[in-house]
Amino acid sequence: MIDRRDFLKIAGFVVPYWGLTPIANAQAPVYSGKVLVDIHAGGGLDASSWFDPRETDATMNNYAAARTPAGVAGNIRAAPMGANIAFATANFRRMLVINGVNSETNSHDDGTRAHATGMLAMAYATMPELYSYAKTPGVPFPWLNSGAYNMSAGLVPAAAMPDGNTFRQLISPNAASATNDFIKASDYQRVLATRAERLKAQQAAGTLTPRGQLVNQQFMGASDSRALLARVNQFLPATFDNAAHVGLVAAQAGLTSAISLQSGGFDGHSQISNSYANSLPRLTTLMQYVWDKATQLGIESRLFMRVYSEFGRTPLNTGDGKDHYPIGTQVFMEANPTWGNRVFGASGPRHQATRINPTTGAVDPTNGKVITPRHLHQAVRDYLGFNTTDPRFQLKIPADEKFDFFNPGINTGYPNL
Repeated sequence: MIDRRDFLKIAGFVVPYWGLTPIANAQAPVYSGKVLVDIHAGGGLDASSWFDPRETDATMNNYAAARTPAGVAGNIRAAPMGANIAFATANFRRMLVINGVNSETNSHDDGTRAHATGMLAMAYATMPELYSYAKTPGVPFPWLNSGAYNMSAGLVPAAAMPDGNTFRQLISPNAASATNDFIKASDYQRVLATRAERLKAQQAAGTLTPRGQLVNQQFMGASDSRALLARVNQFLPATFDNAAHVGLVAAQAGLTSAISLQSGGFDGHSQISNSYANSLPRLTTLMQYVWDKATQLGIESRLFMRVYSEFGRTPLNTGDGKDHYPIGTQVFMEANPTWGNRVFGASGPRHQATRINPTTGAVDPTNGKVITPRHLHQAVRDYLGFNTTDPRFQLKIPADEKFDFFNPGINTGYPNL
């Protein structure tokens, strides 16, 4: 962790480590639009242990062998594992479950990248990166990331999510505590004002070398970002619960538009019921926490959540676990959406790839298409309004392959039950 004294020395220049993007001036508007919360369920989450249950085939699940039925919440079915049923019961109205998503790979790294960016190929922007690039080019923390996929395509670097104490130090570097400063506030402001005047004078003199001029501009720009960070003071809680809390406070203050989170433990090659007894509740607890905390902060209506994993899993193996398999499930959530309480897409009885009609949502072996990550990314880009005309980042989805996932009038349901 960076030392406070060192931070005070270099604040405004070596800030890219924290993702403080330099801005044109301290009066840049704060962000009040939709906040993308992207959660990676790391390890390859088994679809039939989540929201694409298989209840009658004992080779698929232990709960099927025990004849334990899935839970039903509205139009959504939840596997009787972890806290799935309780979560679905509390949230089904704001959930869209997408089943039968083909990652087109069994590789952890490739699958993670495919779902993060929409493409198996490298160098594409992740959903949070492209979203924050489009929505918040002038805020200090466009994209906050806590352990999830963070490879940048060069548009916006992922800012490592600071812990609560470090976040406070970034916001108020002169604060020794909640009631005391390192130096008198009036003296601190005088130092900042003097520094700003000196930097402006150096720029105006025209005597700096090109390298010196660049450093000067970066220092001034990051200093402006620091001034905008001071806005967070009015939203700071007495204590922070976790990384998600830090991200939500930054969003509440209008300083970020994208938050990436991670919840792992889904690589269940053996004894999957035992391992998922911990990992499933941990995931749904995180999801529920984000919604509950956002409600407390008054930003629930601003959230759009996506939960994804790198691939799905096979039927049970001889070790009572499940191996890698391309077909899985994603979940989208929003407060009071018109498209909630729906299931789109499907997989076969043993999670085989299934063709779905993009317009009607029905199983369509003749004219249907298999859902892939790029289809989901294109739909979210359309829905949240951050499509790009840059040919380097276009997903190149043909018109007849654009799935109408967010159309409340079409569903697939669970045709294989």
